[in-house]
Amino acid sequence: MKSRMFLKEKAVHGTALFPIAIHHLSYPKGTDNFFYLHWHAEFEFVAVIEGAMVYTIEDKEYTVTAGEGLFIHSNKLHAARGYMGLPCEACVVLFHPSLFGGTHNTTYCRYIQPFLQGEMEFTLCIISSSPWQRKIIQLLFELDTLSGGNLIENELLIRSRIFEIWHLYYQNSALSINLRENKNYKLERLQPIIDYIHANYKEEMSLKFLTGLLPMSEGQFCHTFKEVMGMSPIAYVVRYRILQSCSLLTQTTWKISEIARNTGFNNVSYFNREFKKAIGCSPKEYRNEG
Repeated sequence: MKSRMFLKEKAVHGTALFPIAIHHLSYPKGTDNFFYLHWHAEFEFVAVIEGAMVYTIEDKEYTVTAGEGLFIHSNKLHAARGYMGLPCEACVVLFHPSLFGGTHNTTYCRYIQPFLQGEMEFTLCIISSSPWQRKIIQLLFELDTLSGGNLIENELLIRSRIFEIWHLYYQNSALSINLRENKNYKLERLQPIIDYIHANYKEEMSLKFLTGLLPMSEGQFCHTFKEVMGMSPIAYVVRYRILQSCSLLTQTTWKISEIARNTGFNNVSYFNREFKKAIGCSPKEYRNEG
């Protein structure tokens, strides 16, 4: 999807030989947006040291307070903002899957590839009440102390800590997706709906209309769609329209009202509201920053 490609983060995290980045985030009281919606190929761990922040991962929000953290999977759309005006100190550790070797490496094939292929997954939230998760937070805090220096000088230490974090997660949280075949079957059933939305997102479409495209009851359709896509059918339509509008905002000189109309929004106020909710800024701000 071209619009999703536009949201790919342009920053380079580490190097090909050392694909790791450690960032210390510091936001004063009253800061609104920390960073707008984006995605990258790297895995990401965040640990809040002081205060709190709200992460949006795809369509779900997570409030993370001091002593807690999150895991963000490779290629997931995510953004962060302040929480109730509180200040925030946090550590973000990013590393590319290639840190574990290439596709011919047994370590990569066993511990990374299943996650990239959707055959395994981690729980996202890291809480301090769990001993093994508390250990992960401690390791992230330790990595944070190295963020201001030359990471290469501490390469072995950093690699060992990330491997330890992954080991703890893998041993305690890795879940095999035993229902993968069933989920794939459901995705196949929904594919005509998804294809229709992608081809006709400019047109008006209701839940009743979308349900009528498949031999399902409305309740069954909504349940199946949310299970497979992670959001309701109408939320998916709105998200897809917003992502299309991102390209138009940066690649055309159309007025915002024209872009709203050409992406299926008949009301520009509604478009502005949904855009800010999804991306974290107004369409005008997004265009100016682009």
